[in-house]
Amino acid sequence: MNVSPISRALRAGVCALALAATPAPATTPAAPASELLKLTAAQQSAAGITTVPLQARQAAALAGLPGQVVIPNEQLRVVSAPLAGLVETVLVATQQSVRRGQVVARMQSPGLADVQHTYLQASAQHQLAKSALDRDEKLFAEDLIAKSRLEATRSRHQETSADIAERTQALRATGMSDAAIGQLRGGRGVASAIALTAPLDGVVLEQLAVAGQRLDAAAPVMKIARLDPLWVEVQVPVDRLAGIVNGAEASIPTADAKGRVVSVGRAVASGTQTVAVRVEVRNGAARLRPGQLVEAVLAGQGGAGVWGVPTAAIARIAGRALVYRQTADGFMPQTVTVLESGADTALVQAPFKGDERVAVKGVAALKAMQTGVSGAQ
Repeated sequence: MNVSPISRALRAGVCALALAATPAPATTPAAPASELLKLTAAQQSAAGITTVPLQARQAAALAGLPGQVVIPNEQLRVVSAPLAGLVETVLVATQQSVRRGQVVARMQSPGLADVQHTYLQASAQHQLAKSALDRDEKLFAEDLIAKSRLEATRSRHQETSADIAERTQALRATGMSDAAIGQLRGGRGVASAIALTAPLDGVVLEQLAVAGQRLDAAAPVMKIARLDPLWVEVQVPVDRLAGIVNGAEASIPTADAKGRVVSVGRAVASGTQTVAVRVEVRNGAARLRPGQLVEAVLAGQGGAGVWGVPTAAIARIAGRALVYRQTADGFMPQTVTVLESGADTALVQAPFKGDERVAVKGVAALKAMQTGVSGAQ
């Protein structure tokens, strides 16, 4: 088999380096990943090893990523009809701002009168049970009635207390305030009008019912949402996801809006091979609209511990990525995390100080020395 002069020279250089640097017999085990690879300046030159300085880097920003503006789930509410009835009037329109507690629509519902009537009956029974309990407690204290009668009266009072609590909740569900319930209990007449109120400060996004329309119980009347902050669901190609972490800065240039990444999806969309990255926008959210399609810019992970090295400086052994850091006596293997890797330059994370130099040529020889010539991968 013919071997080119270049191949013979490279093989001879590697073998010479291994023999010169490791005078032990051939059966000596390979150096561990954390063991210094001792080399003199002459040996480094003979093996063709050259070094370059580290470069502190920020991960490259990812621009032009497609995204869509959405409303955070906890900021969206649906105002619905508590009972079946007729929409009498709608007091607000879409895109109108509303305040919490503001009346947004009124309904007429015969069912409300039934709920109020049931509440008044329960209230009366509760008052009777309370009076009976007060009387029997006094009689029992004077030893005029048996304990069994007092216990029966207490049980009745507990039943009516539970019933009145249930009826009160039913009235609150219709939109009646505690003040209105108190007025009803105080003798105000039974009514059939229901006032629907806004559950939060926000904007009316959608009107789902009109005046004169008959609705079933729980039928939606309108959607109201708080629009600050907003989310932008950004689609990031899975091969560009390295370095995107929670807290990373993000921007929507066309709206001059800024925010931060709050979640990075775990699932990959099979059709597009993208991952959903959620950005919460607080600065400039007023310039965005729910449903709007935008282009986002995401900043990758950077800062302390992130360095730029030539891609050729990275060696891989047993599934680990490492570079060879130059020392006074040779080279120390340093495990790194590769955040991004291009044709010429890679972005890695490792606990360097910043003044180190790493091998960029002769990496194969160092790898062979570390693993053993026969074990180099």
